[in-house]
Amino acid sequence: MKPEAIFKYLSVDGKLMEVEESTVFDRITGPAIYEVVRVVKGNPMFLEDHLERMFGSAKLADLRIPYNRDEIRSQVLRLIKANNIDNNNIKILYTLDESEVEIFLVYAVESFYPPENYYREGIKVILFEHQRENPNAKVQHSDFRQRVKNAMNNKDAFEALLVNGQGHILEGSRSNMFYVMNNTLYTAPAEDVLLGITRKHIIALSMKLGYPVLERRLGRDELDKLEGLFISGTSVGVLPVSWIDDIELPTAENKIVNELVEGYKQLMNEVS
Repeated sequence: MKPEAIFKYLSVDGKLMEVEESTVFDRITGPAIYEVVRVVKGNPMFLEDHLERMFGSAKLADLRIPYNRDEIRSQVLRLIKANNIDNNNIKILYTLDESEVEIFLVYAVESFYPPENYYREGIKVILFEHQRENPNAKVQHSDFRQRVKNAMNNKDAFEALLVNGQGHILEGSRSNMFYVMNNTLYTAPAEDVLLGITRKHIIALSMKLGYPVLERRLGRDELDKLEGLFISGTSVGVLPVSWIDDIELPTAENKIVNELVEGYKQLMNEVS
């Protein structure tokens, strides 16, 4: 696995090490269970939700994480303090090396937060044919990530929406997806996608604002009926989509999407 830790320290099996001296990434060759947590003003946002999902992913993959939630929480807070992290993402990763030796890491990663004009004008995404083997487990596959990255770079896109074998658009490669049709907000059924932490809080926020969220699969032949669409995720929050390949969407003018963009920004300030 390509080394991706930044700042001075990372945590390896519960111990702080200097990033420059660590060779642990050389031992990671297979799939890994992981979570990416956003740190805002020194606080890891929704950490308990992330840990709950990580343990769920481990169970689905028939793996047993060697630390309990309190121990992982302590590792996270120690790493944040050691690196004096104010606003950045951290990654919690668990895997086995080729000798079946456990590896548990906590480290800071390069983080990109979209500028304000992305939220005003919307972003471009592409469609990408892919079916996840186990949608509810957050497992890292390096080959898939690289193929998606290449496809996005070729089309100058921010994200790729995944299309399954039945022609349904369910989620992004690293995000969940919501869309507006007939003035109603929809998202993919829970059993079909990775249940994002941001997704959970957006659904609660939407209900609070008076917009019930219904679960429904979006067909790729329905794109011309969309009144708005956005992706959600740890780094992006609620990010409007104005283009899907060469199809332009009226998302920037959609009242529901705009209210959720502002509402989630306010929620972040309250949590941090």
